[in-house]
Amino acid sequence: MYWVGVDVGGTFTDVIVYDVSEGRLRAAKSLSTPDAPERAVLEGLRKLDTDLGDATRFVHGTTRVTNALLEGSGKPVALITTRGFRDLVAMGRGYRRQLYSVKELAPVSPVPRQLCFEVTERLQADGSVLQPLDEKALDDVLDQIDALDVSGVAVCFLHSYLNPVHEHQVLKRLEARWPERMSSASADVVAEIGEYERFATTALNVKVKPFVDAYLGGFEDVLAKHGYRHDLSIMNSSGGVVSATDARRVPMQLALSGPAGGVAASCYVAGLAGYSHVITCDMGGTSTDVCLIRDGQPTMTNQGEIGGYPNKTFQIEIRTIGAGGGSVAWVDIGGELSIGPRSAGSDPGPACYGRGSTEPTTTDAHLIVGHLDPDEKLGGEVQPDLDAARSAMASLGDQLGGIGVERLALGVIQVAVAKMTSAIKEITYARGMDPRDFVLLPFGGAGPMHATALADELGIDTVLVPPVPGNLSALGFITARARHDLLRTRLMPVDDDALERLRESFDALRDEGLRRLKAGGLADAKAATLEYSIGMRIRGQSFDLAVPVTDVPESVAALVARFREMYEARYAYLPSTSQLEIVNCRLTAFGPQAAVDVARRDSVSGSARTERRIYTVDGWTMAGVYQRGLLAPGDTLDGPAIVVESGATTVMGAGWTATVDDHANLILARDGR
Repeated sequence: MYWVGVDVGGTFTDVIVYDVSEGRLRAAKSLSTPDAPERAVLEGLRKLDTDLGDATRFVHGTTRVTNALLEGSGKPVALITTRGFRDLVAMGRGYRRQLYSVKELAPVSPVPRQLCFEVTERLQADGSVLQPLDEKALDDVLDQIDALDVSGVAVCFLHSYLNPVHEHQVLKRLEARWPERMSSASADVVAEIGEYERFATTALNVKVKPFVDAYLGGFEDVLAKHGYRHDLSIMNSSGGVVSATDARRVPMQLALSGPAGGVAASCYVAGLAGYSHVITCDMGGTSTDVCLIRDGQPTMTNQGEIGGYPNKTFQIEIRTIGAGGGSVAWVDIGGELSIGPRSAGSDPGPACYGRGSTEPTTTDAHLIVGHLDPDEKLGGEVQPDLDAARSAMASLGDQLGGIGVERLALGVIQVAVAKMTSAIKEITYARGMDPRDFVLLPFGGAGPMHATALADELGIDTVLVPPVPGNLSALGFITARARHDLLRTRLMPVDDDALERLRESFDALRDEGLRRLKAGGLADAKAATLEYSIGMRIRGQSFDLAVPVTDVPESVAALVARFREMYEARYAYLPSTSQLEIVNCRLTAFGPQAAVDVARRDSVSGSARTERRIYTVDGWTMAGVYQRGLLAPGDTLDGPAIVVESGATTVMGAGWTATVDDHANLILARDGR
């Protein structure tokens, strides 16, 4: 019996297979095939000699949503809204990204004005019906849309997050009239205050529905053809697993599907190792994602963004930069060395792939300085070409006044580390936290190569390199729990009446959360875990702060004290005279945790230790080279050292020592700590 996790990335497709009966992990990589992603998946399964007929669980992460939005693919969508609010999505919030730029253009609306239609209906701010839906006006609007070449319709009415009755009326009419067209009601996508963000997210949800529906349908067909007989599960942006049916309904919740898997696995692995405060650093072929984990939980947000558009679905807060193993090194207009965001991808890939690229990348730099072995295939797929890498780097060196190849390669790595350091500072120092209080957890195909260099820049003393770091996102897919995030907007002052209304709301959310878990296969409600939070703010503020609670507090004073504690921890000061208000209540319903033994791996052959020359700031030096599969719990390594395994390489600088723990993690510690 097998569990399978698959992460389709821009350069490589990662596959994890967990043998439940033996408690053994196996991992493989194959070059991604963007035109037919399933080919790379099947190739990875073939490498692991896995028969899908023996698989009982298949969890997948996809970048289909993000790619569709960034590329602007597909037909436009129409939007139906309350009369008088046609221009809302075009107006947006009026924010200026460059505050002092007088030439800055307004962002493009997610729905062109000519495709926004108004109907007469109105709800009051408490959700009560002020004016019923005018069905004659609706028929006129549908007749106009009928003549348009649109892929679907977004239904977005004022205050529908409190009462979706009018939106659902329109949705039924749409589904009856155009069953082939996609549609969504904003109350079903984002049941939350904030009209622009809710309207825009709903419009984008409709836009990507055709892509996700076709992709998942095709993927399910391929799996069935090869013997898989169970439901397909999908990783969502909040770090949980949902059914393919739920994913089709709200595909915007898949925007961070792949990166969320790595964070979910990091929480699981770090928890086993006894660490609760962690900074994750996922460096793949195209980009690097960093995230903060506090008290064993990743930071979450509902203020996401894709391609300049808001994404208000609940998601892990991940900071992404254009620095990956395939990121191209170049000289900017000021004559300075730069890295990314343009990537060589999987085709043609870095120069060392030998596929015709003449531009140096971060991967080429690591090959030149000796971190990668020219005699070992990259990702088990590509035989590196050292001469091609050196030639590409030499061409770049000529543009910089004849810098030597090794020195320039080291500089490329240092610039990549500087970019990652800056991203981590944004999620720590900029929010009042010190990265030295955290453990660094690097993963992805290129993350562990920068482990101690990044820690040195940040002053971090401990680095945890997890098992299968090159396939960690795929591992996260099978360790993640089923998860459903539910929210109700309840804008009200903090008083005794509010506590009773919160209890009523949480009771309704609890019933809905358990219903969804049972629909996904949960047999015993006692196996579910329910987490609660109350969104609060100072009256007049635009954003709320989620206050975790085990249940509705017994008193107003207890709730205010909890909010004050969290607010002061984040913003340092809260005036004692501030008037507070409740904005929403949220419930997260989790299924049971899947127990995965991450320590048991396939055995490898070879020498426990060899040596290789590597280039450092002090010139060439010798470093020990270790096969990770031959290391046992308690083994200790001194830097400089290189630890090699399938899918990733860990580079440990001088002044660091690594120890293998009982869960097969490499725990790197700065000497003298």
